[in-house]
Amino acid sequence: MKLIRILVSTRWLLAIPSMALIAPEAVAQCPTGSTLNTAGTYTSGHTVCITTSFSGSITLNSGATMVVANGGNYTGNISASNGSAIKIQSGGTFSPSTANNFAGAITNSGTVNMSNISLTTGVAITNSGVFNWLSNWNQNVALTVSNTACATMNFNTSTNVNSGANIQNSGVLNFTSDLTTSSGSTINNRGRVTVSGNLSSSGLFYNQYKAVFKGNTNNVNSGDSIINLAFMTFSQSVTTNTGIRNEGLFTVGGSYQKNSGTFLINNSNAQLRIKGAFTNNGTTTGNGSLHVAGGFSNNGTVSGVSAAKKLTVNQTPGGTTSNLTINTALVAADTATYIASMANPAVCSVLPMQLSSLQAAYQTGQVQLSWYTYATSNARSFTIEYSPDGRTYTTAGQVAATTGSNETTRYQFTHYTNLTGTIYYRIRETDADGSFYYSNTLLVKTGNAANTSLLVFPNPFIAYVQINLQLEKAGAIQITLYDAGGRLHKKLERQGMTGNNTIVVNDLSELQPGVYFIKIITGDHTAVEKLIK
Repeated sequence: MKLIRILVSTRWLLAIPSMALIAPEAVAQCPTGSTLNTAGTYTSGHTVCITTSFSGSITLNSGATMVVANGGNYTGNISASNGSAIKIQSGGTFSPSTANNFAGAITNSGTVNMSNISLTTGVAITNSGVFNWLSNWNQNVALTVSNTACATMNFNTSTNVNSGANIQNSGVLNFTSDLTTSSGSTINNRGRVTVSGNLSSSGLFYNQYKAVFKGNTNNVNSGDSIINLAFMTFSQSVTTNTGIRNEGLFTVGGSYQKNSGTFLINNSNAQLRIKGAFTNNGTTTGNGSLHVAGGFSNNGTVSGVSAAKKLTVNQTPGGTTSNLTINTALVAADTATYIASMANPAVCSVLPMQLSSLQAAYQTGQVQLSWYTYATSNARSFTIEYSPDGRTYTTAGQVAATTGSNETTRYQFTHYTNLTGTIYYRIRETDADGSFYYSNTLLVKTGNAANTSLLVFPNPFIAYVQINLQLEKAGAIQITLYDAGGRLHKKLERQGMTGNNTIVVNDLSELQPGVYFIKIITGDHTAVEKLIK
């Protein structure tokens, strides 16, 4: 890593990795030539910009644009034709009172609250903020939705995903009531999906990370299928009438009634775990493992792929079988310890749903850790763990969560330590239901090891860049990432703390290979480093 330019009268030292999800304070920005806060009909090439609370009726014809800037809050009646666009900036809120025959494209980096909406042909949604589907919404046609990494989308009423609909999720997707999908629809998940109500699935559900279904009645109907590469968990019983391919851990908390089709346990690491009884009226096959805690009624076929690729089962099934290994000591896999070798999570989804990354500041003998939880966090407590080698962790302390909060909550913990050199930190969040998650792991340099120049790594990078530095006094840290042609790809600002600071610039996996420059500004001091992807 070659340092191109660095000016230092303030002392630069070291810090650590942290995927900071705390957004910098946004600034209202309307495109040049915009009409501000005015009701009416807007035609192609014209833009209306909302900068304050505004409830006037607006019609957007094809080619027209609405921008809801930071501090803006739109609550009026909206009509958006196919080819129109609505853009909500960070800090902006879009909460239309009605939206009939809505066909525009929404790009959200702030907050959207949708109710009394009827969707028609042409609608497309890209969410990088918080998007709430409230009561009385009607999906009349195919819907295209992209929920990006670190974004949250909540469906707060029973949801029907119709044929032709395409939901691409890399963030957090919550269905608080029942979910019904039609044949010809697709849900592609690289983040976290939670369905609190019942599931009736006839579409394709392609799960690459974590999907949890909490309803009492779960039916996978004939139609398309389920493909699971990582973690798919049903809290209660399941009935299936179609084929399923499992490359990870597929868990059924109650009984499993398989009426037809083939359940393929498709690699040696994959497991179908059934905590209740299993009735197999179709075909269950593969070269992974099948663990059934309850009764096992086989009226179909249970088999391995071949003599060389056998299916391991914890009890002997009756009926038609072949190429099986019976192992009564087979361990039932658990989501807390199972390693999904085929998982393909988006960058931000490896964090808990409502837990930010760690930040840290080091001063002599003290490491001050800080993190945030967001409005819907279900946390009960946070356990701070540290390790000198990144493998064996010891508890440094515990912080109780603030319960019943609907606000973003900041937590801090100070670890007093005589250790010098490298210390690894992580936070274990324990939720009210006993489930737990780990934050990112944070690397802190202490003692003499902290006396190191500004560090930016890894280089070459793939998906993220970590910035480690030390400030003698608190202040803003501004970071921009450009390509060799001068095009801006990332811009963020963090509030630096006195001592060691670490910032991670993430979501870089989509950048094209090449040369990039990262500029870091604190006060009057600027550093620029060359990076390779």
